[in-house]
Amino acid sequence: MFIKQKVYNLKAYAKINLFLHVLKKKRNSFHGLESLVCFVNLFDEIKVIEDSKFSIEITGPFKSYLNNKENIIKKTVFGLSSLIGIKPNFKIILNKNIPTSAGLGGGSADSAAIIRGIIKNKLKKKTIYKFAKIIGSDVPVCLYNKNAFFKGYGEILSKAPKLPNFSIILINPIIELSTKKVFLEYDKNFLFNKKNNTHRLNNKNFYSWILKNNNDLLMPAKKIVPEIGEMLSFLDNLENCLLSRMTGSGPTVFGLFKNSVDARNANKIFKKKYPNWWSKVTSLKS
Repeated sequence: MFIKQKVYNLKAYAKINLFLHVLKKKRNSFHGLESLVCFVNLFDEIKVIEDSKFSIEITGPFKSYLNNKENIIKKTVFGLSSLIGIKPNFKIILNKNIPTSAGLGGGSADSAAIIRGIIKNKLKKKTIYKFAKIIGSDVPVCLYNKNAFFKGYGEILSKAPKLPNFSIILINPIIELSTKKVFLEYDKNFLFNKKNNTHRLNNKNFYSWILKNNNDLLMPAKKIVPEIGEMLSFLDNLENCLLSRMTGSGPTVFGLFKNSVDARNANKIFKKKYPNWWSKVTSLKS
């Protein structure tokens, strides 16, 4: 008798950090972070299919970058299976559209999407978020999947106010950058500065507010990947770019534009000047 397999079709959205502050490091611990995280209309596509054993199939433009890496998807599926008491018998088909090790949270987004797909309403919200934090510090905010203030090690999330509509260009020099390496450089050469961020953000004061904040990991990341500075200079020299910034620990940078026409025009100029680098015009996920 033919038994129909359960199939979950999932989208894992990339994130950008509109600002990122490094908090004081606790003894024998990692740095906490503070950030405004937003999700954009760039996503990995994932099929989760109930099967006789666990397997992963990867397609898409960034498939080759996942070879021989520690796999967050496997860690998520096996961890979830243990948590809810089932066998990890799933075939995962991942269409990888988000650049890897790029500051866009692609792996964390994949993990969060799979958690949403497999768990549904089988566990209490608190338990699900506790599990997500074990997988990775960006996984809880990706599980939340809406614009949010992020603080600590991924455990403190609060809803962000409605933001203005803007178009976004993402740029990456096709160089992977290890978060661990960036933090080692930060600790070695950069001093922690106490932040005073009150989160009094709203739709009307967005641009003046966001300009008072920055990404504390920019300088150490730029020291490792100088191309970050070149990408930001390109955006800063465009007449219609409202704001340029690096996301996460890099090396991806983004520029904000008032409308999609300006963003697409900027992308045409970029493609002519840097044909071998990756770029994408997108918008905030609604």
